[in-house]
Amino acid sequence: MNVAPWAFAQPASGDQLNNRSENDAFPQAQPDARKGVQSVEHGFKILQAMEKIGAPVTVTALSDACGMPPSRVHHYLVSLMRANVVQQNPDGRYDLGTFALHLGLSAIRRLDFIELGTRAAQRLRDESGQATFIAVWGSHGATIVRYFDGAKPVTVEIRAGLVMPLLTSATGQAFLTWGAPGLTSELAQHAEGASQDEIKKIKRLTEANGLAAVEGTLLPRISALSAPVFDRDNKMILALSTLGWVDDFDTNPEGETAIALKRAAQSLSRDLGCLK
Repeated sequence: MNVAPWAFAQPASGDQLNNRSENDAFPQAQPDARKGVQSVEHGFKILQAMEKIGAPVTVTALSDACGMPPSRVHHYLVSLMRANVVQQNPDGRYDLGTFALHLGLSAIRRLDFIELGTRAAQRLRDESGQATFIAVWGSHGATIVRYFDGAKPVTVEIRAGLVMPLLTSATGQAFLTWGAPGLTSELAQHAEGASQDEIKKIKRLTEANGLAAVEGTLLPRISALSAPVFDRDNKMILALSTLGWVDDFDTNPEGETAIALKRAAQSLSRDLGCLK
């Protein structure tokens, strides 16, 4: 296994890397008693309905979605069009406008994908009780950047800074399947003596399951799952992984652990602007 030079340092645990409590990282919505501008809130209610519908929409459909009279919805649409937040198509339907697009892209550029990934991994760990981590593609391959121990710590060998093998780790298999071919092809050619047919088989199975799964191929008695996370360009930007002891870790791609992992990875991808 290739290990980054700084992997032998004493890395902080996931909890030490993020000193904030779960409540700090994910504050619960509380009723806001401060005085606001109700018309602005109604305008954003219409925009939220348009985003949820995901296609050009009529005034009637927006009225039903927002619970507002059609005439009132129309008045708001006129103001939103003046600000280029909404546009009207030739067929009379309404869609999000150019300023809405620029605003969304500006928000995406401000995202810190490592920070968001860290929060997602910690939340998945808290919900499942299993160890979780995120990895990015580094100069030597799939490299763990944040790690969170589960209720039953598995091994001191899995820590931030570790470079995961391409074929025998779930994280490596996820990058092999969904990562940019130019990044993984050279490593795949020399990976652990595997044939091209074996590599293709791994990729087909991983893609079909929507995640990678291994049982004891990297470390004895350790099983793992890994799911891809995509950015706004639909490129794999990191892997979200979870692992545990073989005896009490379910690697079934349709099992609860796999479903929770895929849901978390998909949610994180949406937060990073992926629309697929």
